Amino acid sequence: MHVGACVERPRTQPRSASRAVLLTAVVVGLVASACHRPKHYETTVEITRVSAVRKDEANKPLVLDLEVSYSECPGGQLEVVRGGLEFAPCASKFKVGDKVKVGIDHEWSDEGHYKWTIRTVGDCPRVHDPNDEASYALVRECSDWSVNGSRVGFQCKYIPEQNLVDKCPWFKRR
Repeated sequence: MHVGACVERPRTQPRSASRAVLLTAVVVGLVASACHRPKHYETTVEITRVSAVRKDEANKPLVLDLEVSYSECPGGQLEVVRGGLEFAPCASKFKVGDKVKVGIDHEWSDEGHYKWTIRTVGDCPRVHDPNDEASYALVRECSDWSVNGSRVGFQCKYIPEQNLVDKCPWFKRR
């Protein structure tokens, strides 16, 4: 009888403690995963450059660089996206000055910040190559620079400020 009583007491305390620890771990996991949930955005960009990087014998593009300007966002945002065999023939129909809808995925990266990736340009799907070193983005917010009340130039911030993120949330990094 004495042994049964000794065994009974320790079992109840660890079970309730382990349940609390397990419940806490589950809640923390759910909250953490909700914080970094991927999102999809659509916006309109202006085509500022179309450049075939590689062509086949019939002069059809195999690799294409497309430079776009986020004209609806404050500041001066430019991005160059490179696309391969599926993207190049389709996107080569765009001309400088065209306004085109793009689909953007906004995801948490392994580097500890959000990143955005253009997945579609118009009706052209784009497969992102993780080893692509030619695609890049230049994101900056520029404003007048005044000294003693007189405009003397401009200054640019290369880390997205709140007014850019409010209008174009895919530029959010944290």
